[in-house]
Formats: sequence, structure tokens, C-alpha cells
Amino acid sequence: MASTDQFPLELEAARDKDWREEDVIIVYQEVCKAYHSIDDFRSKLLGLLPLVSGTGIFFLLKDAFTNPTKVTLSPSSLVPIGIFGFIVTLGLFFYELHGIRRCIRLIELGKRIEGLMGIGGQFWHRPLDFANLIGPKLASLVIYSAVLGSWTYVALSTWPLVAQVVAPLVFLIGLVVSWKLDWKPKFEAEPKRHSRIAEDT
Repeated sequence: MASTDQFPLELEAARDKDWREEDVIIVYQEVCKAYHSIDDFRSKLLGLLPLVSGTGIFFLLKDAFTNPTKVTLSPSSLVPIGIFGFIVTLGLFFYELHGIRRCIRLIELGKRIEGLMGIGGQFWHRPLDFANLIGPKLASLVIYSAVLGSWTYVALSTWPLVAQVVAPLVFLIGLVVSWKLDWKPKFEAEPKRHSRIAEDT
């Protein structure tokens, strides 16, 4: 598998072909557009999810925190609400994991194209994560794992001692397992231009 600074011979040979350079520019524009679209959606969702979840959980449990004798919501109803919140967040978490992987692949692809064109663009000069650890990926994994742990606490709030143990475990398991996933992008060989299409050009 080629690294970001080792390009297939087909792409290296394309430097001398004007029609190929135009194709590379079009592909690069589409890669930039796809990356910014995914990154923008992820950023908005990452900001809204903890806000909405935190507000909902606060209103669900505020009576239990302030005065347990004035709880207006049946404790048994918190179980399905907590399970529902957990499942919805888990679904969004799976989508976020896919989004992170797509962004990583697009960044690496953008670097390859920038290297092919001989330019240092937004992908090539993208800042590294602090200490090779703290960055957008870790931030999203922490937030989603924390929200999953919070909904676990709501679902188990009828059993406070159990909730206080299980909720942090859900957070830690979600964070560690998702971090250990294989994030390294794997690229297939670039497709060769069909001879008939090449003749038409």
C-alpha cells in the first residue's frame, strides 16, 4: 500500500497530460467539497447533541436532585426514556465513527492529490493533533461516550448505586473501544482510464 508521498505510476505519468491535470483538479475540488460538507455536519451535530441531551436529562432528573419527595415523573418511566436516548445516541455515534473515517480518508486523498499537483494546500498543511492525541477525533469520541454514559444513568436512575457504577463504565468502554478501532485509511489502486474514453479525448 502506497503512503501519501508515494504515488502510483499512472498518476505520476499524468503530470505531462493536460487533460489529466484538468481531471485531477476536478477531483480535488470534489474532495474538498465532500470533506467540508462532512466536517460541517459533524461539527453542528457535535455541538447540538450534548446541549439537547444535557437539557433533556436535566429536566428529567431536576426534581430528583433538588427534592426527591416532589418527583413528578414516575421512576419506572425513566427506564424506557433512558433506553431510547441511549439507542438514538448510539446510532448517531455509529454515524460519527463513519464520518470520522471518511474525513481521515479524504484528508489522506487530498494530500495525495496536492502532492501530485505539487502544491501545499489545506490537506498537506493540516495541523497535527496536540501530542498526537488531542484533536477533533478525540473530542467527538469523548462527547459521544459521555452522552451515552449520561443516558445510561437516566435508564438506571431507579437504582442509584448501580447507575453510579455502570454509567462511568459505559463512558470508559465507549471511549477506549472506539479509539482502538482501525482508523488507518486503505486505498485501492487508482482506476485506469478506459482506452475508448482516452481516444475520444
